[in-house]
Amino acid sequence: MAFHPNYATNRYFYLFYSVTAGGITYERVSRFTTSTTDPNLADAGSEVVLIQQRDDASNHNGGDLHFGPDGYLYISLGDEGNQNDSLNNSQTITKDFFSAVARIDVDKKPGSLPPNAHAAVVLTGGVAGYAIPPDNPYVGATTFNGVTIANTSAIRTEFWAVGFRNPWRFSIDSLTGELWLADVGQDTYEEIDIVAKGGNYGWAYREGAHSGAKSGQAPVNFDSLYHTPPLYEYVHTGVSGGDANFKGNSVSGGVVYRGTRHSNLIGAYIFSDHVSGHIWSLVRNATGPPTVTRIAGEGNVVAFGKDPSNQDVLLVDHNDGRLLRLTSTAGTGTYPDTLSATGLFADLTDLSPSPGLLPYVPNLAFWSDHAVKSRWFSIPTAGVAMTWSRDGQWTFPDGQIWVKHFDLPLNRDNPTTKKRLETRVLVKNASGAYGVSYRWNDAGTEATLVPDAGVEFDVNITVGGNPAVQRWRIPSRAECMICHTSQAGHALSFSTRQLNLSQTVNGFSGNLLTLLSGAGYFTNTPEAPNVLPRHVRLDEVSQPVESRVRSYLAVNCAYCHMAGGSAAPAAWDGRIELALDQTGLINGTAVNNGGSTANKLVVPGDTAHSVLLNRVAVTNGFTRMPPIGSNQLDTQGIDLLTTWINSSLPARQTFADWRLQQFGSSNSTNGDPLADPDNDGVNNKAEYLASTSPLDGASFFKVEPAVTGPAGDTITVTFSVPPNRSAVVETSTNLSDWFYWDVPGNSGLPQAGGPVTLTGPVEGSRQFFRVRLREH
Repeated sequence: MAFHPNYATNRYFYLFYSVTAGGITYERVSRFTTSTTDPNLADAGSEVVLIQQRDDASNHNGGDLHFGPDGYLYISLGDEGNQNDSLNNSQTITKDFFSAVARIDVDKKPGSLPPNAHAAVVLTGGVAGYAIPPDNPYVGATTFNGVTIANTSAIRTEFWAVGFRNPWRFSIDSLTGELWLADVGQDTYEEIDIVAKGGNYGWAYREGAHSGAKSGQAPVNFDSLYHTPPLYEYVHTGVSGGDANFKGNSVSGGVVYRGTRHSNLIGAYIFSDHVSGHIWSLVRNATGPPTVTRIAGEGNVVAFGKDPSNQDVLLVDHNDGRLLRLTSTAGTGTYPDTLSATGLFADLTDLSPSPGLLPYVPNLAFWSDHAVKSRWFSIPTAGVAMTWSRDGQWTFPDGQIWVKHFDLPLNRDNPTTKKRLETRVLVKNASGAYGVSYRWNDAGTEATLVPDAGVEFDVNITVGGNPAVQRWRIPSRAECMICHTSQAGHALSFSTRQLNLSQTVNGFSGNLLTLLSGAGYFTNTPEAPNVLPRHVRLDEVSQPVESRVRSYLAVNCAYCHMAGGSAAPAAWDGRIELALDQTGLINGTAVNNGGSTANKLVVPGDTAHSVLLNRVAVTNGFTRMPPIGSNQLDTQGIDLLTTWINSSLPARQTFADWRLQQFGSSNSTNGDPLADPDNDGVNNKAEYLASTSPLDGASFFKVEPAVTGPAGDTITVTFSVPPNRSAVVETSTNLSDWFYWDVPGNSGLPQAGGPVTLTGPVEGSRQFFRVRLREH
């Protein structure tokens, strides 16, 4: 949004937004007017569309706009999307409205020119809603990058500067009028540019000051004749070496500080990285590179602005819906300098916890680069407790603490060669949560507080008998909160599926949920563990491949990839309680398809075009996922995903597949999910779930209970299910009140397919059973 310089009198403001019309996505620049009766309300019917550019990708939209001191409107345009400039927008000025900063005259001042014809230029009565400033650099141009322009009438004279990938936020310095822009990189570099008239900032011939995706196509002497190098660049977190305080994966452009609250920052450019959470100040020097200083940390910052009353720097945390203000933290809070000073452990020698700090083990650990982890939790405040939920996030009281300790085997083949690396502490508080880390000394006798920015270091290890070096990253406090969001439940391993298992806590053995409930740790009572779901481990070969994959994705990906999660836009949802077709994974459109429409999130039988696998395995030109928290490939997870894609998914039958098989048509009325063509009282969706015939009334799902046991004191229930279904048996003694049958094996885990047998005690003189089937 940008307000017209004369907004106080004309009430005009401008939006750059994405819109879908007729199934096509467009990037739209429009003018709106405020209400005549309420200056804080827009007149929704006042829109005047200026530019409406068709967009065939969902990312790299740029999308910022500001009025300059010259009164013209500047607009940042991404390269349309995908990887490697696959849509060929970055180094042309005769195509579409992409990969540039545009400059237009919304007031049509005397001397301004009409724009060249283009489908994206919206005409009213044959006239565009804006004009071209006569001093724009490509007005009257006959060459570009040294090549003669064959059709000068196709030049986008709106362009002020070109060669951008995804210019994610720019600002104009109120004192100097300079345009500062942050351009999001692809594989290795993020950059900050001072944008000047006619500048070419390199993409896709260059990424930062280095070779880009199309460097081989660059004209001779591109760097010396045409390229304007970035003012500053920094590398991605996955790049080895260097200072972790100056790394990230997605730059968010900021503002030049002109306030008075922070005298040491006056004239500095304040910007951040959305992924690593670092916030930096940049000061230019008369000669040499600029001086960049890390001044704070806050993950998921997508935009900066200024408080007009005092020029304070404001930041938008979009994921948590917060508007933040940059303030000084000097003397406003400290953490214990050492782990022993926290009082969490009674004895650091063997990590004996202090009273009230309870150990726990989850069903499936998040991948942490071969580390062996130990965990504890505590609710120090008396009289408060957690609120349990079957599928949703639990609710935690303020003050609850989680502790996670990391040991790394120095010999991958010998797990007893463990070295203490770090211990992390996460605390729930009224505003959400915060986390700090402690790094252990080489002797393993004490751990000291890690600075706010985190730290990276090398660990000498042995792999297969050969010496090697493993890079270890202790995350910054901002990076901690990028994962431990409110949407993800703050504590990622504290959920029903993770804690539904048997273990021993302070001498008491049993199911952990039952133990916690009995000890008063819940405000409500969990259901019986037998009927609750759980995550399955990768090495549980008795469980179906898909069941293990879904647990793996839920634990390692879904804290971001979920509805409302920090992965935006949300191309897929990894929560395990969803059926596979609800996740959007299978043949789903990736935000970044690598430049090929054949690449989808998961393509059954085709690992080369399955973006999910390529991101985890870092293959086929795709960058790493997760972007933080890991430097080592999870080969076991990669192998499982590969088996799933190659061996399990090709044979998986969707309802659409089944419908076509049964009815010979994908759209016949008889095949509708709620139709019942054989009039047996069972609709097609239920027939599909049970793998029975929808055209044969004698084909139905059978539940066979039988009294068993030496004294006839048990009941065995047998039925058969297709693959990729979960089955939960319910029981009743009156056909009115139904309950989950509390017997082992009735937790609703996905089945491999085939007969299922459950056994439990006889309850009363009569007992009824039914089975609920669900697709996974």
